[in-house]
Amino acid sequence: MLGTRFTYSGDLGLLAAAPEIEDATGETFKGWCKKYLLARLQSIDGKPLEAVDLWAARCGVLHTSAPVSTLSRKGEAHEIWYRFQGKIGVNLCLNAKLEPLGMEIEKFAIAFKEGALAFIVDLNNDSTSRQAADDRAQRFLRWGTED
Repeated sequence: MLGTRFTYSGDLGLLAAAPEIEDATGETFKGWCKKYLLARLQSIDGKPLEAVDLWAARCGVLHTSAPVSTLSRKGEAHEIWYRFQGKIGVNLCLNAKLEPLGMEIEKFAIAFKEGALAFIVDLNNDSTSRQAADDRAQRFLRWGTED
């Protein structure tokens, strides 16, 4: 039997998607980023990040545990190199068409938190979207501890 301490694994892009959308996609992810994250985030050197850069970074980390993705190799997105506490992870085998962009992990976390809070405010002001998000969230994995 599972205890009462749970965390949820889900996709905010899917939760924010129009009610008729059934599945998470790159477009739902990028849509959420455009609306709630990009205005709060920039690269280490002040250059703007695009939703496609964040999608490519997500794909690289998820599929290869690296900053490289199909989109960055094709020159359709920048690689993102992460800096945390003064140390930056770089791709020593860089063979990208676009220059990489650096991102402070701490600033990313703050921007994500602020974006997520703004998203919750929007959900609370739109009962149709809130109901669609709630229905979708019921499908998310629920992680808990065994008693």
